[in-house]
Parts: sequence; structure tokens; C-alpha cells
Amino acid sequence: MPATLLELVRISKRFGGVVVAHDLSLSVEPGAAVGLVGPNGAGKTSLFSMVAGDLRPDAGTISFDGAVVNRLGPAARCRLGIGRTYQVPKPFERMTVFENALVAAQQGAGARGQDSHHRAFASLERCNLIDKVNREAGSLGLLDRKRLELARALASGPRLVLLDEVAGGLTQPEVRELVDIVRSLRAEGTAVVWIEHVVRALVGAVDRLLCLAAGVVIADGDPVRVLDDPAVREVYLGTELAIEGTV
Repeated sequence: MPATLLELVRISKRFGGVVVAHDLSLSVEPGAAVGLVGPNGAGKTSLFSMVAGDLRPDAGTISFDGAVVNRLGPAARCRLGIGRTYQVPKPFERMTVFENALVAAQQGAGARGQDSHHRAFASLERCNLIDKVNREAGSLGLLDRKRLELARALASGPRLVLLDEVAGGLTQPEVRELVDIVRSLRAEGTAVVWIEHVVRALVGAVDRLLCLAAGVVIADGDPVRVLDDPAVREVYLGTELAIEGTV
């Protein structure tokens, strides 16, 4: 297993006059849990889209498992082991919950037959959706849609999971459940990079936190120290960083 699973080297991306990444470098090791915070418009989701293959950087290289993947699309990167969720869940609404997970297992993990069914059921059980396997995904409420979004990512058999604000709107017990899932993924050797505004969830799940602002990493390190960094508090104007109730 390589010492570095994901490596970004001097990534840059802009949309007209808006810079979402500027000469940005980042490495993530197998089994690492990295949190990513920053104000709205900082470039966090755009960074995920570049890693997952939905966007191509204007400059720089993205490597996964030692191979440059800049030219690979999202389907190919998923098959390599990069799974992601979206801030706004995107299920196949007219398919059942089980069918959504099954598609991920077959198309992402390349599983077939009973193996694909086992992967789909296991991911749904992990995300507490077993009692809804036969419901159409379009009938789910927001919280269950978020659970399904995570289950689909897990069913694809990822070695790296990109989580985009999956804790937003969850209750305290549901946040604890999510943190437990992230911890179990780490124990299995799966790396996690997690964008989240529910900061207490990050502090409970990750051991490294980055703050992104205007496409640049302005702080990187121990979560509590990063959140106490004056530069981080300045970009947040001191309003979004309370960590009381840490899970």
C-alpha cells in the first residue's frame, strides 16, 4: 500500500475572475480522516469535483494510488476507488433505495451477482436504511436521502470517500451515528475527506483539519488548533466555529 493515497500538486482552477484553487497541494494517506472547512465560496466543493473527476484543474496534477488521474472521468475514478457524496443528494428517484445502492455496487465496485447484492445491503444496513429498501428514492425525506447518498458511495467500494456536508440537518444522535461510520471506515483502512459546517462532527471524527479560503489552504493541522487559529476565525468572522457539544 502506498504511503500516499491521494496527492494534489500545485492545483489551480478559476471560473473567470473567481479563483477556487490557487497553487494548492495536498496529500492524504490510506486510512486518514481529514476535515475541510472554510467560508462559502472558498472552493471546497470545487476541490472535491476536481478529485472526483467532475472538473479538471487548469494546472497541476492529481494522483491516486501513485498514478496521475487528470484525464480520467468520474466513472473511471470511481472504479479506481474514489467515492463521493453531494451536498444536495442526487439519487435515482424512480428507482428503489436498494436499486440505487445496487447500481453503485455494480458500476462502482464492479461487483456482480450475489456479491453486488451483498454490497448493496451491507451499505444500506450501515446507513440505517434496511427498513426502506423497497421504497422509491424520490419518496425519501432529506435526512434519508443523505443516508442513501452515503450508502451509495460506500457500496461502490471506495478506498477514499469524499463527504460533502452530510451532517447538515441531522440531530445530535444522527451526527453521532455518522461519526461512528467514519471511524469504522478508518478502522478498515478507508480514507475520508469531509467538508462540513457542523464543526463538532469533524472534531469528533478527524485528526487533521484544513481551512480553505479563496482557493488557498490557510491552516492545516490539529482540529482544535486550526479552529483557534486567528486567520481561520477572521475568515469566519467568529460566527461559525463554536465546537460545543463535540460528539
